[in-house]
Amino acid sequence: MKEYIEEARAFIQSEHNGTLCTLSRRLAGFPFGSIAPYALTAAGEPILLISDLAEHTKNVRADARVSFLIQDSRAQDQQASSRATLMGYALPVSKPFLDDARQRYLQAVPSAAGYFSMHDFALFKVQVLQVRFIGGFGNIYWINGEELLERSADAQFDPIAARTESICDHMNKDHPDALIAYAKAFAQTDAETVKMIAVNSIGFDMIAVSESFHKHIRLDFPAPVSSSDELRQTTIEMVKKARQILAG
Repeated sequence: MKEYIEEARAFIQSEHNGTLCTLSRRLAGFPFGSIAPYALTAAGEPILLISDLAEHTKNVRADARVSFLIQDSRAQDQQASSRATLMGYALPVSKPFLDDARQRYLQAVPSAAGYFSMHDFALFKVQVLQVRFIGGFGNIYWINGEELLERSADAQFDPIAARTESICDHMNKDHPDALIAYAKAFAQTDAETVKMIAVNSIGFDMIAVSESFHKHIRLDFPAPVSSSDELRQTTIEMVKKARQILAG
């Protein structure tokens, strides 16, 4: 592995506070920044605990695109120090990973314990697409999110999630019509394109893309799946049902 990827990963692991930038609903198209403590999933994705009352939560529910800036909290000169901007989608943490995410968040942010008893707080993660890592002057790189993450670590929580990348690639490349049908029939969402971005044993996450939004859609399977064959059969049955709904 390239040294700068390990350097970026170690830097992100060393910090616990970042700046979450979302797309404002109030002033359409403007970025909205807010302070956000974080932990990391087993795979290395930032975990955030956010309230439905917060402006950034309203923003990500309307458009899931975010960037998350992490700076060196110990640096005397911020411009000469390490920092990383993680760009991707903010998604609610799915059920198979919730207990682990909560434990990891409380370990990183012990003062947040009381928030978990409040019904308006929920755990989100940043599904990382790209990272801009600066390790100091002249030490600047773009890193693909999948290079930074350790997807195999998800296998301990879910039998399907560790294969997210290959499953999503297959669906996005070979079955885009099925994804559009899912979005229209099950989420009443029209979009020019729909991308599957994550999958686990109980359901999958998609992003419906139009000129004005990238909206997150979460669909649960009728019953949990535990193998690729079960996943394939379930998605086939779901697209048949979606087309029946759309046909009226």
